[in-house]
Amino acid sequence: MAVQSIIRFFINSNIWVAFCVLGLVFSAEILLEATNLKISQFVFSSTIFAYNFQRVVRLKKGHEHYYKDWLYKNVKAVYFLMLISATASAYLFFDFRSTTKIAILFAGSLSILYPFGIRKIPFAKIFIISFVWSVSTMLLLVLENNIQISQDIIFRLASLFLFIFSITIPFDIRDVEYDLRNVITIPLFFGVKRAKYIAIFALFICGLIAFIQYLEMTLNLANLLALLLLYILASFFIQKSDKRKGERYFSFWVESLSLISYFLLLISELIF
Repeated sequence: MAVQSIIRFFINSNIWVAFCVLGLVFSAEILLEATNLKISQFVFSSTIFAYNFQRVVRLKKGHEHYYKDWLYKNVKAVYFLMLISATASAYLFFDFRSTTKIAILFAGSLSILYPFGIRKIPFAKIFIISFVWSVSTMLLLVLENNIQISQDIIFRLASLFLFIFSITIPFDIRDVEYDLRNVITIPLFFGVKRAKYIAIFALFICGLIAFIQYLEMTLNLANLLALLLLYILASFFIQKSDKRKGERYFSFWVESLSLISYFLLLISELIF
């Protein structure tokens, strides 16, 4: 029971989400051949704060959700975690370049305002998540390391956006009953089956972009194979998504695709 409680806290407090987001940052570092420890630390801490902030706001508003009962029981621990993560994020923020700060403030504003009505705009939910994650996990690294925004960078950002878009759709499938009263999502508007097709098509575009980059010699064969394997694996998880699946399927397995992307790229670099 103690182990299960720790795992549940790890997932429900969004620490697991933060590690998954960090996986995308590390993936970007491999693809861009650039590193920045402060960006990684900031993205990790700010993700914990932003996700818990949104969840607490929804709780205060009386919204139904899977984590409602757990959050009521652990609200003090969550508040403490938010305080620590917010303090760390603020400390790191002031060391960044001006352009990085502007990007953070813009993406951060969307994250903070997200539970106050923005998410109720039809279809906005998935696009906001995809945009904020893309900025956090790649664009901040580009800006802080003063990497020139070339066609290749735009391709990589577009591909990342589409990947996040595709793996977010399973969560919308999970939340169909909750979103029915609050917001219009892709599964609600098009139906679950068509929503899966849309997600898989987005992954197909990701694969196409990767292949074009390989032909243009801006992506090596090892990374191409790793990304294609990732997209195939993501397609499998999307196809298997169903609102009847247990919460662990979405919050752990589907979420872990972001972290898997890093390990696949890392392994491909070591093998090749």
